[in-house]
Amino acid sequence: DLLKLIGIIISATWGFVVGPILFIGLKSLKPNEALVLTLFGKYYGTLKNEGFYFVNPFVVAVNPTVKESPFSATTAKVATQGSSSGSINISLHSKKISLKAITLNNEKQKVNDQLGNPVIVGIVVIWKVVNTAKAVFNVDNYFEYLSIQSDAALRNIARLYPYDTEDEEKSLRGSSLEVAERLKAEIGEKCEIAG
Repeated sequence: DLLKLIGIIISATWGFVVGPILFIGLKSLKPNEALVLTLFGKYYGTLKNEGFYFVNPFVVAVNPTVKESPFSATTAKVATQGSSSGSINISLHSKKISLKAITLNNEKQKVNDQLGNPVIVGIVVIWKVVNTAKAVFNVDNYFEYLSIQSDAALRNIARLYPYDTEDEEKSLRGSSLEVAERLKAEIGEKCEIAG
């Protein structure tokens, strides 16, 4: 009888101690989601395919766009059609990284064109995370990094062209495809480090 009681106590203790630790190792991913995992501060790996996984219970998911406090959420400005302001705020509670195409719609800014005339321009960038490890570890916050680099590229490219010209010279207004390609190349080059 005493051996049965000891066996029950050991089984219950095992279930209450080991069970929750094992439960922590269960992870599920939807399509176009990823988890970047670290183990005691070292990169452990990335889960990118949808499904149900069991990983080492001591690994930690990392996403720099999510604040550390479990009671607060980071908000990202994402453009949508049909809203009056053109964008809405989305809360990011999860440590999962979205691999979907995302639209960044930065505020309009005043820049000078090639002739020194002030021009108000805006930029919309459609982007997605390609390398999750770079996005998490190479920059502090990949959302903010992309936003800042997009504004910088817009200022750099806009000052290379006049707003409008009567000649066959290229301009911001008349050569929008070429300007967009130069913007794409510059943003791509600057953001390659961020995955």
